[in-house]
Amino acid sequence: MTMKMRRLVLSVASLLLTSGALRAETITTPPDPMVGKKVPSFIAKTLDFSTDPPKPADFNSAKVKRTTAYVFVGTTCPATNAYAERFGQLVKQYTAKGIDFIFLYPNSNDTPQAKLDFHKQKNIRGRLIDDQGARIAKLFQAQRTTEIFLAKGDGTIVFHGPVDDARDPATVKQHYLTDAFKELLAHKPISVSSATVFA
Repeated sequence: MTMKMRRLVLSVASLLLTSGALRAETITTPPDPMVGKKVPSFIAKTLDFSTDPPKPADFNSAKVKRTTAYVFVGTTCPATNAYAERFGQLVKQYTAKGIDFIFLYPNSNDTPQAKLDFHKQKNIRGRLIDDQGARIAKLFQAQRTTEIFLAKGDGTIVFHGPVDDARDPATVKQHYLTDAFKELLAHKPISVSSATVFA
């Protein structure tokens, strides 16, 4: 191989390596497949814990007109227990501002009575749905308890993820859900539309 050809080969190799590095740097995480979709259509019985005793009612996701947070929870889930107080505070703070909360209990190891007791003992004032057989969780493709789907009044999902980035309130750095609430109420785009729900 002549010196000229050797230089040409090295130049091409260098270009390929540089191009590969550039491609690697510009790879981004794929968008959340649920964000931008409509809330799945389902009908279920709810218990509204904003009254005492809790008031039963029918719930039809297709008829929802207000911004709604669909929150999947479990009575024995460590994450749910760590967030229970925060859930109660969020309901109290944001329901009056036009945001509704639906808490869905899909775990088969949670008895119907355990779900009612947990919701009451933790003072979670939002509506409860006993998601028998995880029927609704499967429609949402929910994988973990404390997973949240936030939808606008027209049913479009605008956020999918956890409340924040840490179970311990003292170490929270990113308030995903409340940031999304504030941006929605201010008619602004959601800056962080999805985040990983930790186990």
